[in-house]
Amino acid sequence: AEILTLNGYSVITAINGKEGFNEAKSKKPNLIICDIMMPETDGKTFLKLVKDDNATNSIPLVFFSAGSVPNEVRKGLVQGADEYLSKPFSEQDLLMVVERNLNGHKK
Repeated sequence: AEILTLNGYSVITAINGKEGFNEAKSKKPNLIICDIMMPETDGKTFLKLVKDDNATNSIPLVFFSAGSVPNEVRKGLVQGADEYLSKPFSEQDLLMVVERNLNGHKK
C-alpha cells in the first residue's frame, strides 16, 4: 500500500479477506491486490467471491504470496486470477503489474 501511495495511486486496505471483499463490492476499485494467505477468507474463497459477484467480477485481481507456497497449490489458488506476484518482489515488479492490469484506468 505504501509503495502504491507514494507512486500516486489511491489505495484502500483491508485487514482480512472478508473485509477486503466488502470494500471491493462497495467501492469498486480499478484493481484488487491481495495475499493468497489471509485471515477470515483464504485466497481461493476470496477469488470465488469476487468472480461470482456482478459488482466485482470485472475487477482485475492480482495475488501475491511467499515463494514457499508449493507450485501445485499456488496454481490451484490463482486459477482465475489475472496475475501472481511471488514475494519478495521489487517495487518495479509491483508497479509493472499494476500498470499492466489497470488497462488504462486513471490513478
